[in-house]
Amino acid sequence: MTRNALLESFVARLEDAHIEDARRNAEWIIENVLGLSKAVLYAHADVSVTGPEREHGEDLLLRRLRREPIQYVLERADFFGLSLRVTPAVLIPRPETEEVVAEALRRMEELEAPWVLDAGTGSGAIALAIKHKRPDAEVFACDISEAALAVAAENAERLKLEVSFIHADVLDPAFAHDVSPVFDIVVSNPPYVPDSERGTLQPEVGAYEPGMALFVPDDDPLRFYRSFAGHAPFLLKPGGWFVVETHEDHGKDVCSLFAASDLHDVALRNDLAGRPRIVSARFQADA
Repeated sequence: MTRNALLESFVARLEDAHIEDARRNAEWIIENVLGLSKAVLYAHADVSVTGPEREHGEDLLLRRLRREPIQYVLERADFFGLSLRVTPAVLIPRPETEEVVAEALRRMEELEAPWVLDAGTGSGAIALAIKHKRPDAEVFACDISEAALAVAAENAERLKLEVSFIHADVLDPAFAHDVSPVFDIVVSNPPYVPDSERGTLQPEVGAYEPGMALFVPDDDPLRFYRSFAGHAPFLLKPGGWFVVETHEDHGKDVCSLFAASDLHDVALRNDLAGRPRIVSARFQADA
């Protein structure tokens, strides 16, 4: 069987299963199996594949047909120009979160050697993107999941980006003490999906991504933001910023919560799709 024949058979099977973007998924799988770029795959489409290559491709295809996310199948996701390893222990980083990173970078433009915390780091995406763009920054990242921290640390080592990882729980009253320093910027994409919405999610999300990173305890979409606000005096330097991702239905609620907690300069930005999902707020010690 040639590379092209294998590709077209994979495309057809993915289309029959109503997998979105079937051709690109098939290309990614075969590129991964053969260790080729897309350009080489099509330029040498008539080259035969070996039996082991075909079997490996079939194994990956079957996982995708079961609706496992392609990022987990390939163990890779691209984020802010970085290639990250991802496993079912971590949330798959999304393009919307790149906008959260961009907002955090804007907030630290005038700061020299800023101290930054990524709270709930998962794969390390936010922390590593910031360190990549701001090598002078002192970047810390925390997560409640030891398995997630292991993935994040592996990504940091492979990318040669120095980030300090901490095992800590944002919801713990001692959280600010556990992460120790005070920061210029605290960035987070916390869990914010109410459990009542679980059934509305695509199978790739609801069945495979870690519920701890997705769903908010007690169906309370503001729980993590309330915790951040309470930690502000112990977590942020005077003039320091929170920059957080939110549920599009609760961006205004997060703004109201932060304003009521004596945080200042509260702002809500739309993502590229026009959804109000990025909140920033500043802590002033003399408020």
